[in-house]
Amino acid sequence: MKKLSLNIRLLIVFGVLLSGTLVFESFFHDSRPVRYVETMKDAVELTKTWYSEIEGLKEEKGVSSDALSNVPYSYMIGDEWSMITTTLGSLEAKETATNPDFSALIVRLLHEAEIEKGERVGVILSGSFPSLAISVFAALQTMEIDAIVMSSLGASTYGANQPEVTWIDMESRLNQKGAMDYRSSLVTIGAERDVGIGLMDEGIDLIKSAARRNNVNLYIPSSLVESIEKRVDMFNEGKISLLINIGGNQAALGGCSHSLGIPNGLNFKTEGCSDVNRGLITRMNELGVPYINMLDIKDLASNYGIAVSPGIDYAESRNLYTTNYESKGALIIIFIISLAPLYLIRKGGDIT
Repeated sequence: MKKLSLNIRLLIVFGVLLSGTLVFESFFHDSRPVRYVETMKDAVELTKTWYSEIEGLKEEKGVSSDALSNVPYSYMIGDEWSMITTTLGSLEAKETATNPDFSALIVRLLHEAEIEKGERVGVILSGSFPSLAISVFAALQTMEIDAIVMSSLGASTYGANQPEVTWIDMESRLNQKGAMDYRSSLVTIGAERDVGIGLMDEGIDLIKSAARRNNVNLYIPSSLVESIEKRVDMFNEGKISLLINIGGNQAALGGCSHSLGIPNGLNFKTEGCSDVNRGLITRMNELGVPYINMLDIKDLASNYGIAVSPGIDYAESRNLYTTNYESKGALIIIFIISLAPLYLIRKGGDIT
């Protein structure tokens, strides 16, 4: 009898394990549509319908963007700068955010959070990502979920920063002609401390004018802490099951250094802080309310296969509409078979 060398035996073990892995991946590992895929598709179609209402609104007012963008829904993108621009923003992120598939993502995250028809969520948004706000509301309406909405009208670059078509103008249009069920119950100027610090007086006047023409009373808090606490009280009274944040409203994120570390996407419990000016997300999470944070949009898109910087078209969103399926029984069988070479090593690999 001839004894196989250790290297040969190890190669045999590796070969068997590799073969087992390939067999499993080929025959017992599969991607299947999620069970609520039709709801996701319905939300996407509603998003597109509502986008077209905003296109009509901007055409009526003669408003167009100065952004050099070729994405299909480029009219959802604002200007590089205006008098109501609060902070710098990424054009690439705003282009990515126009993908209607974000409404499908919200449907998925709401199901993962086990939010059901008839429940109520909280939504807080700035004017920075109007396309995401529309996607969120389309998902909520498709799933028949109630919402308490709070918005701020200042916007970062390329957001809803065109004074003639602010977020509250878009919301009113969708309420009146798009049959959207949601209205902001609290509206602020936004920017620093949620009262417009950093904006010129003309910019604040433009925001006040937008509120007046939409019959909205602006809430002017005396401090950032007051703004946060008022929102906490309103959401608690409304008994929300989940909080959705869109954009970088300071009341949502807070004014402390920890605000930069709030995780993106769906989160059930995250480490907070005890700072007095910690934001609404942290305050509500302390009370047991999970949240969906939509701020680092390119990161969020990448995690679910949504195309970043889509160009002239939106590529198919990989992994968003499917879930991985694995046969546990087959995996166990292949694992047991793969253990056979270990016996060969233990016995010294004798052959004739």
